[in-house]
Amino acid sequence: MDPQFLADMALYTALFFAAMTLGVMVFFGLGVAPVVHKVLDKDRAGTVTRALFPVYYLVLAITSVLAAVPAFLINVTAGIVLVVIAGGFVFARQVMMPRINALGEEVRRGSTVAKGAYDMMHAWSVRMNMLQLFVLLVVFWFLALSAG
Repeated sequence: MDPQFLADMALYTALFFAAMTLGVMVFFGLGVAPVVHKVLDKDRAGTVTRALFPVYYLVLAITSVLAAVPAFLINVTAGIVLVVIAGGFVFARQVMMPRINALGEEVRRGSTVAKGAYDMMHAWSVRMNMLQLFVLLVVFWFLALSAG
């Protein structure tokens, strides 16, 4: 096979999965989460979002890795950054989310001490997600420029 064809396919595959990751992040952040919190009462909205987040993070981790694999063939730095982004999604799913959920449960039972910790953890998870989105946009842009 033509090496240029293989390089192009790697690039387009990396762009496709990076775009998919970006799309899921934007759709969830601007579409799903606000609508859930608008149409459901606070308790039900919390139940729904707690059920959605494990799937959200898993999908994003998978699509980030699927973008990283071909990206390594184009630019090792882009591949490494995408793996780090995927690791962040795994960390959020396996470490941060269970802790946030446990603190949220304590808050629902009336703990004022847990409220501060919950707010801090939630804020960090949002910041981390925004950072991942921004870095993913930069990597996507860099890869897209490579397609020219």
